[in-house]
Amino acid sequence: MNEHPSNPKPAPRPTARIHKVYEDETLPAWKRYALLAVGSTRLWDLLVYEVSMLLFSGFPGAAGYWLRQQTYGRLLGEMGRQVTIGCHVTIRGGKRIRLGDNVHIDDGCVLDARGENSSIDIGARVLMARGTIVRARDGTVRIGEGTDIGCHCILGTDSRLEMGREVLIAAYAYMVAGGNHVVDDPEQPVIRQGTVSKGGITVDDGSWIGARVTVLDGVHIGAGVVLGAHALATRDIPPRTIAYGIPAKIVRHR
Repeated sequence: MNEHPSNPKPAPRPTARIHKVYEDETLPAWKRYALLAVGSTRLWDLLVYEVSMLLFSGFPGAAGYWLRQQTYGRLLGEMGRQVTIGCHVTIRGGKRIRLGDNVHIDDGCVLDARGENSSIDIGARVLMARGTIVRARDGTVRIGEGTDIGCHCILGTDSRLEMGREVLIAAYAYMVAGGNHVVDDPEQPVIRQGTVSKGGITVDDGSWIGARVTVLDGVHIGAGVVLGAHALATRDIPPRTIAYGIPAKIVRHR
């Protein structure tokens, strides 16, 4: 995550709040695990999660898709019709995750909604290729209908990450919103100095994010933008433009 000047007042780090759960010795180990994995300390919720992961997460073939389709709705806040979930998909904080109709989550993906204020909303007909991580830590992720996310992408936020409809994201894209570390005190470890947010990331409808593109916190990608492979977006990109480079610069209008 990128550095940020300390003019805004640093906010408590979501990671610090989550670490407190790990370190809370008043809670038994199973409750600490349940809060992080399930988002609840109800024993029944934990048992349902553990049994589902044990029996169905790695079940191969069409039978595995069918079994997860029948059972994973109990783990999630909402699960639409005809959702397909591949093998070894990791789900954290499932009750804060909502999937629309005809969503496809490929093998090895991670959906991680940690913290009481976290949510992940994935619209209908979203395709997520294998190995992609979608993570919200006391933040919100919204992915619009018809979006196609390539393999091994990282979409994460400590604040807000919003994606419009029919966005195309190529492999290994990296978008992490929030969590910009304050570095003013050289005597303190950076991890102890708090963070600030520039307002999250917004990607509007119909944009194409190329392979290995990085989008930093505070950036707004307009509708119909094309970001070329390996671009680094450090500032807003206006609608219907083509940009690439480090940092990304507009090369022409569409």
